[in-house]
Amino acid sequence: MSSLQGCNGFLQLVDHQKNEKSNTTKKSKSKDAAVTHAVAERKRRERVNSHLHTLKKLFPYLPKKDKPRVLTEAVTQLKELRKNVAQQLELSSLFIPSENDVVIINYCGNINEERTVKATICCEDRSSLNRDLSSAIRSVQGRVIKAEMATVGGRTKVELVVVLGKANGGEKDVGQLKRALKAVVENRALGFGSNMVLGRRFG
Repeated sequence: MSSLQGCNGFLQLVDHQKNEKSNTTKKSKSKDAAVTHAVAERKRRERVNSHLHTLKKLFPYLPKKDKPRVLTEAVTQLKELRKNVAQQLELSSLFIPSENDVVIINYCGNINEERTVKATICCEDRSSLNRDLSSAIRSVQGRVIKAEMATVGGRTKVELVVVLGKANGGEKDVGQLKRALKAVVENRALGFGSNMVLGRRFG
């Protein structure tokens, strides 16, 4: 009888050791999984922060800590770029006007901390076009540093490199410039009150 009890006790001890070993293995695997997850999460955050850092360089005028606004601006700019590419594809590689009315504004860079954009316009030619374009640019306190124009068959294409100035140059000012140029293309009254008629030069 005592021999049988001793055997049962030994078996219970073996089972207990097996259970302890199994529990230890499970804890070890759980710990390893947690470490792996933590490492993966850290790498993911590093990638996200790296992309955000790149986006912030593209939009230096936005608050650096405003991540949602940076992402929203990136999406907006991407949509605008796609639209501009589609419009550019409609234009000939030669400097001739397209048949469609076009207003495209692209960011060129900074000159002496002043934001510079290139505006491409295609519209019906008219005698007041230069004056209207100059008024539109002055409405955002911009100045033209380079201009190119071609008129074919009653249609005119104009490319202007415009400096918006240190105080301006944000998306709000670029948007105002685009709206003003669109009004010129659509031949709507701008209400700037300028009676000065310019030749084929801009300034």
